Amino acid sequence: GRPARRPAPAKSRSGAGHCYRLLGCIRTKDYGIRGGDARAARLARGNGCLDVLEASAPYAEFELGTHSSAPCTLDDGTLLSRVEGELPWLLKVLSIRNCTPCGAHPDLQSAESLHLKDSKIYPDTNHKPKLMIALTPFEALVGFRRRAELAELLARTPELAACVRPEAQLLLHTCTDANEREAVRSVFESWMRSADVVVQTRKLVERLRGEHQASKASGPAWLKKSQRAVLQLAESHPQQMGAMLPLLLNYLLVAPGEAFYVAPCEPHAYVAGECVEVCASSNNFVRIGLSQRIDVEAAITLLSYETGGPDVEFGRLAHQGPGTHTLRYAPDVADFEARVTTVEPGGCFELESFPVPSILLVVAGSGETGVLAHGARSPPRKHRYTLVPGTALYVTEGTLHLAVSVPSGNSGPLRLVRCCENLDGVLQTVAE
Repeated sequence: GRPARRPAPAKSRSGAGHCYRLLGCIRTKDYGIRGGDARAARLARGNGCLDVLEASAPYAEFELGTHSSAPCTLDDGTLLSRVEGELPWLLKVLSIRNCTPCGAHPDLQSAESLHLKDSKIYPDTNHKPKLMIALTPFEALVGFRRRAELAELLARTPELAACVRPEAQLLLHTCTDANEREAVRSVFESWMRSADVVVQTRKLVERLRGEHQASKASGPAWLKKSQRAVLQLAESHPQQMGAMLPLLLNYLLVAPGEAFYVAPCEPHAYVAGECVEVCASSNNFVRIGLSQRIDVEAAITLLSYETGGPDVEFGRLAHQGPGTHTLRYAPDVADFEARVTTVEPGGCFELESFPVPSILLVVAGSGETGVLAHGARSPPRKHRYTLVPGTALYVTEGTLHLAVSVPSGNSGPLRLVRCCENLDGVLQTVAE
């Protein structure tokens, strides 16, 4: 697709050096974690956007941004976008109990054509790259498997092979690096169009259940994990196409603090766990499975068919001081970056001034903010906030000297996430 636009960096309408408390939005979805077990719900409660936490409600997403589907507001109910303009990114905390629908977000070119095709299902013309930072052990399906793994899975799984034309399987076995994408697309398209997927999935699930109950499952560890994921999806989505997807896509188990990037046109689904997600401001999603609504033609055309899956890694150390450190997560995309700062009890951290607006979200611990002046704390009330999990602050560009401190008597550290446009791209644009 077309390369991403690099627009002029966002500027706050109110000018530099301001800070506002924000109220976000909470969403319930079938795959969310129920009640107070959901971090998304607890953060929304602490944020003030959720008045009553319902024990049976499946809370899935706590969102901060200016997208029209879930716009955040100031304390007085004024839309942030009305006061400060539109942000090109969204900050979310996700709580996943059952696997989300599987699909892909379009690139810019595909987003425009999909929007023209159906503006209700594809409501905007933006792409949606995204970054996931795990808060708990997190399971996901991301990107197609390498062709050697796909070939082995076809050989070991007759039910999958029955859904893929022999010509597609032959192309996969004989392809080179030059035509690998064509081969993977041929396998996937054949599977998506097969009339036998439902029947063969049922046969596969029955066989795998029998083998696992009898402890007869064989093969390498990655294969057994894939088979367990098939059984998990068959149980959580019994009437929907897609339980075979773990045989086609990479299965990831991500540790807290680790992150991965999902490019536009890359198939993915979140299986279970909780995470911070930062993404471009868009609501476009082409579904390929685990959903009642699947767009077969759009999915086959859209996907990039890259293989191997994403790199999973920790952020880069951006700051370290007495009792504080910051990790920076900055994928090669202009829309966003994220920084996760930890402040230990008794520590104090002065926020770096950015040339673009940013949003801070406290995800753990407690503390307070204040303004540093001549090495001491000054008392202006407008920048003094009590920080608890869920507190969100909008910080305009420019110098503010805003500091975060944690009382020495606290039992644990404060952890906050700060998101903004990718500063590498911003500084490059300013230089140009």
